[in-house]
Amino acid sequence: MRQHFESLSPNGSPPPDQAPATHARIALRNKKSLEQVHLCLGVPSYPLPHEERFACYVLNTLLGGGMSSRLFQNIRERQGLAYAVFSELSPYRDTGCLSIYAGTSVESARQVVESITKEFLQLKQEPVHDEEVRRAKDHLKGSLMLSLESTSSRMSNLARQEMYFGRFFSLDELVESIEQVHAADVQRIAQQFFDPRQIALTVLGNLDGFKIGREDLVC
Repeated sequence: MRQHFESLSPNGSPPPDQAPATHARIALRNKKSLEQVHLCLGVPSYPLPHEERFACYVLNTLLGGGMSSRLFQNIRERQGLAYAVFSELSPYRDTGCLSIYAGTSVESARQVVESITKEFLQLKQEPVHDEEVRRAKDHLKGSLMLSLESTSSRMSNLARQEMYFGRFFSLDELVESIEQVHAADVQRIAQQFFDPRQIALTVLGNLDGFKIGREDLVC
């Protein structure tokens, strides 16, 4: 192998990586052996090193990041449509995904999707109350502190910061970055993320003729 490449001269820095293009698809998978219908709805989000990543974390937390989140309170507690419902962030080096999972019945699946898109629309159109932002920040800071209690999680955090940022952020710096997020930041990011053209949806279960289309994802 060496003889094929050793004569080549260096050609400067490698070309910049381009963020992968996303394709918002709707996939229905019929699996008769499943008792529940499993929904996963997602939109593109920020990559891990993005400068507004903390506002994205706050948005995810108040949307579906715990028992006090909007999705949990509305879909599970008020309507009783799903036992499990939550959102999560999956950030990578060059892109990211904000996804929502819900486990429900085939009879309630359409209503669950409608309730999720209504939450998207509300976040886009109505400013988030300061007290809700405060709860999300406090939850996020508490989760951050608990996640750094073990030696392995601390080492993983150090390695991640070195790989993505080339420096170490102290806990105080991270907490301060969370505190800098405002309600207007959350609304602006929601307006960017929750574009109906970018929403992907996968439905898995005993669907029994269940159908859903792009027109049902309007928000």
